[in-house]
Amino acid sequence: MTNIKKLSKSGQSIWLDSISKQMIEIGDLKNLVDAGITGITSNPSIFEKAISSSDSYDKKIINLAEKHSNSKDIFEEIATDDIRNAADILNHIYENSNHNDGYVSLEVDPFLANDFEKTLSEAEKLWAKVNKKNLMIKIPGTKEGIKATKLLLEKGINVNITLLFSFESYKNTLEAFIESKSKNNNSRSVASFFISRIDTAVDNLLDPKNKFFHKMAIINAFKAYSLFLENKHKMGENFQRLLWASTSVKSKDLSEEYYSYNLPLKDTVNTLPLETIDYLLKSQILDSNNLEISKNFESLFEESKQHFDFEKITNTLLVNGIKLFQESYKSVLDTIDQKISKLINK
Repeated sequence: MTNIKKLSKSGQSIWLDSISKQMIEIGDLKNLVDAGITGITSNPSIFEKAISSSDSYDKKIINLAEKHSNSKDIFEEIATDDIRNAADILNHIYENSNHNDGYVSLEVDPFLANDFEKTLSEAEKLWAKVNKKNLMIKIPGTKEGIKATKLLLEKGINVNITLLFSFESYKNTLEAFIESKSKNNNSRSVASFFISRIDTAVDNLLDPKNKFFHKMAIINAFKAYSLFLENKHKMGENFQRLLWASTSVKSKDLSEEYYSYNLPLKDTVNTLPLETIDYLLKSQILDSNNLEISKNFESLFEESKQHFDFEKITNTLLVNGIKLFQESYKSVLDTIDQKISKLINK
């Protein structure tokens, strides 16, 4: 049994944080699904890499440029086509899991992160365009994003709410999901709770000998997971799962499997880049460790306040995360413009 299937057996779904036209067409994505991957997340950075690193999109870009005058419309066509095709590959998982798994996520324009009305409009447009029941619309977890999430869930649109760093932002997200169920109990959702970026930010403030060095992200994750467990009974069979995002390690002194090894929690999702999935498929079988944090997370979280201002750190991470998403979105549009100029002038 591979690490992927072992983690799945423990009750955690492993999703791929990557997508490309090439992966779909040559069968790599299907092979990963056969290996135990049960969902996909995407973002503009992933599409930018896919478009810029090969010529597999070139013909499509030229054809779309004849129909559309701006790069955003072209990108939407590219992204929604790939997402739709990926959703088809995952559909059997979606159906066989009673709609609990087998989702693919597509992100709204991150420049709309603090605009409730425009986020709603964009989400509804993308939902209709892809037209697949196992789609999740990905929305940043700002105050306006959480507000939009509740309304979208009430309208029957599945949501992956992302860029959650703090316990409070997750609490607000969970409450929005629970409240939405009074109007629509069929919509599905995951709450993308970020991991390694927490440690990177906190570790920069600490001496490596400090007890919270490389630990705060996992402490924060267990605190969020405890809230999930406390509220699971309110949600019934259709519950909003916590999704561990940003679980590839950023520090060179950590092993590749560090976060996967320490967060194999039941009824959660771990979304991983292709490199980490390849590593887990090839490496020895892992056993969970949890660093004893699972028993002491509450007291550790309180103690951490003596060492750093965690609320300030997570607020900054949200702001910076939105900026990074916006930069990636702009970058993919710039890449498409450059491709058009280059290909037309050949």
